[in-house]
Amino acid sequence: MDAHPTDHPLQPHQVGLLVIFILTFKDLPTKNFDSEFLLYLLRMLLDEVSELTQPKSFRELRDVLSAAPKSDEGDVRALISAFKAFKLETTDQMINFFSGLPMLFQEKDEGTEGPESILGRRSIFGFYCRRCYISFGKLSFSGVTQFYKEFLLWIDGKPNNAYKSNHKDELNSTDSQIFQTQGDRQNWAQPEAYASWIKGQTIGDETLAKENLRSFFEQRFHEGNDSGVRQLGLLNMVRYHYIHEEYSAEGRFLLSEAIHVSRNTGDKITLQQCISLLRRFPSVNERPPINEVQPNLNPLDILYDVKKLMDDTNEQPLSASFLKIAESLGVFDLWCDTNMNTTRESDQWAQHAVQAIVWNAAGCENIGDIEADVAVAFTSAGSSDNNRLTALLNTAYRRARQGNYDNALAILLNPAVWKGLTLPDYKIWAQEVWQVLALRASRRPVIPRLSTSRQPPGERNMRHYVYIPRPRSVPIGKISDPLHELLRLRECEASSIMTEQLLKSIWHSEFLFRIHHYRIAVILLADAGLQLGLSKSSQKMIEDIMPQIVTGNDIEIRAFAAFTVARCIIAAGHSVSGLQHAAWWLVIAEKDYMVLQLYRSVLDVQYLLAVVYNSMGAEQERDASAQRFKTTQQIVEDLEASVADAETGAILDMVSRVGILEFEGSNKLEA
Repeated sequence: MDAHPTDHPLQPHQVGLLVIFILTFKDLPTKNFDSEFLLYLLRMLLDEVSELTQPKSFRELRDVLSAAPKSDEGDVRALISAFKAFKLETTDQMINFFSGLPMLFQEKDEGTEGPESILGRRSIFGFYCRRCYISFGKLSFSGVTQFYKEFLLWIDGKPNNAYKSNHKDELNSTDSQIFQTQGDRQNWAQPEAYASWIKGQTIGDETLAKENLRSFFEQRFHEGNDSGVRQLGLLNMVRYHYIHEEYSAEGRFLLSEAIHVSRNTGDKITLQQCISLLRRFPSVNERPPINEVQPNLNPLDILYDVKKLMDDTNEQPLSASFLKIAESLGVFDLWCDTNMNTTRESDQWAQHAVQAIVWNAAGCENIGDIEADVAVAFTSAGSSDNNRLTALLNTAYRRARQGNYDNALAILLNPAVWKGLTLPDYKIWAQEVWQVLALRASRRPVIPRLSTSRQPPGERNMRHYVYIPRPRSVPIGKISDPLHELLRLRECEASSIMTEQLLKSIWHSEFLFRIHHYRIAVILLADAGLQLGLSKSSQKMIEDIMPQIVTGNDIEIRAFAAFTVARCIIAAGHSVSGLQHAAWWLVIAEKDYMVLQLYRSVLDVQYLLAVVYNSMGAEQERDASAQRFKTTQQIVEDLEASVADAETGAILDMVSRVGILEFEGSNKLEA
């Protein structure tokens, strides 16, 4: 694609930058600028000349100069004072100002005498000054007059039309330029439509997003008849459907068209992105495809394969997930070495957020916490970075599972978390808030009231909170689904019919290295063995895995294991030492269940603990346990009698307010 002729309209802030160039570089050898000030000034000029940020107003430029180091010393103070006092009172003064500009960049001819140019003609500063000089030279007298008026408005900090893009029409053209090049006569691509597309995508306005995306890619990018960027417009539109979870036939049709156009135009990078996006779409009745390492493959697409490999319905060992993470690191290093940078610098921390999830599934929760902390520590707070959001959401849910509900909600409701979220990320955030509330409610006897009101849209698995049959539309997994079904039948005292499925779940969880599920399955097997009278073998099974559980990385599993092993000890014999050992485990289970607010389980533990103390003849401890049992019963009765939870309502109100402001395109929330 050939580059189009550049269109460089003159703007008022460029005059301010030219003034700084003259005050700095004219007679530079005679000035005594501090090196620290010069470094600060040159960095500021590079930022402004690159034009990668919004132009500064006159007041902002003045404040930036005043904030420079050593600003109160000698020539530095004189430069700042001269800039503050700079004025152009007439158009003649502006013309004279630009007439003296060539001294900065004009080079002498060979064989002639004269001063050397201050700035190299092809240096970035010299090129910028020369371009401004040429742009001013093309202005007609009326154009100079209009530009002078815009400059005065810029000095006063008032709105002006110099920064608005003007449509060029040969039939109704203005007379602002007396000399016009080819680039001055035609309308070239401008970024405003793309900015509006991003805004529409962020706030979820589909009409605004589609119209501005179409307008942007319909612009003139070069001299050719075919823009060569149609596939990019199609790819961005498919991405819009994908992030909003619109996996319809329309999205697949657009994606197939983008693949066809990319192949015809020979755009290998866009073609690879289209194919990778196609592999992200949900597969129906087949295993999802996995990406192979290729030169143009984005490392984030490799990381997304970890999600597919983690699904136990695909029956892949956890080592495959670690292998994919290692591949993504290699591809990311390749991109950095070949200057194929990812969209954002924060993409390098995505692998830490993914590793946190994989390590937790492997039962190494402490390593997972470290990886999540790394992702949070090196990303910007209050940004729309999905890596940071993912790490924070997983951290909050883990703390909620540990019974730290207030801490988990404090993390999620921190303005630094939800400020700057796009609408798709807001839905994930709102769903996670509801998941924490549902987890807390499921451990109390109030889940029916919460689950039927004000649920945010999004993916959820109600089997995590209530004992319900598996929906028919959900694929059957070989690890988690049998465990959910066993827990449901255990409530009905019919878990014995699931023994075969439980043994298969243990085998698969061990083979696929899902250690978290493996520990739960072993405890459930010990519980089933206890019902069959196999107390000794059940006790041994739990004691073999207890060193992994007793650390308390998941206190719900520890409480269940402690309660089960205590029952095994009691069933195995009634010696005093055995009862003391059982009581020790029951105390641990009671404390853990109280932290989790699992009051139904607390009642079972306290009742059994009172029976054990009574068998031991420890009347004081028995009475204390009985009193705690009555207190817990009162808590349960109060919770069952409560009509509404004011705290939960206030939290959901806040989630709704944040969503309303996100839809309006604002991230400011009134206190």
